[in-house]
Amino acid sequence: MILERIYRLLSSLKGGTMIPTEVVLSPESYADIATELSKNTPQPRPAQHLALNVTIREDNTDVLIVKELTPNPCPVCHGRLTFLRETIARFENDALHLIRCPMGHRYPGQLRIFQIDIRGENREREKPITTCPACGSKSIQYLGPAEMFCLDCDWDSGLEPRFQPNAS
Repeated sequence: MILERIYRLLSSLKGGTMIPTEVVLSPESYADIATELSKNTPQPRPAQHLALNVTIREDNTDVLIVKELTPNPCPVCHGRLTFLRETIARFENDALHLIRCPMGHRYPGQLRIFQIDIRGENREREKPITTCPACGSKSIQYLGPAEMFCLDCDWDSGLEPRFQPNAS
């Protein structure tokens, strides 16, 4: 059950600008996933199965950690960032906090980190917005019942980053 919800969240992120990087689970949720996987796999390894880091904690658990670099697309050439995992890793290691677009332009950026609740209730209800209020596009991506963003412009439903690294 919890594994299915994680799959749905991960599939909702495909093609967007947010990249899942980690799953934080409670010991009980981890045991549930291991039980679900053991039905089909002799040695259940949730981290390997999900292809994400899996952390087990007692507090702030059952969340999917996703990261996003902004601005995207590049303000110089308007090209979308590619290889987002590698671009985010480079950005995190860059002391100047500059993003490099595929054309080589470097510009100041911000890394936004979100925590999406895996066990959120009412995830299956009808999606109230189908058209972007900013650009009119039909490319609305849902992360939860009230969390959404547009794939074609910078509009989102007020997603607030829960953590932003210090710009030291």
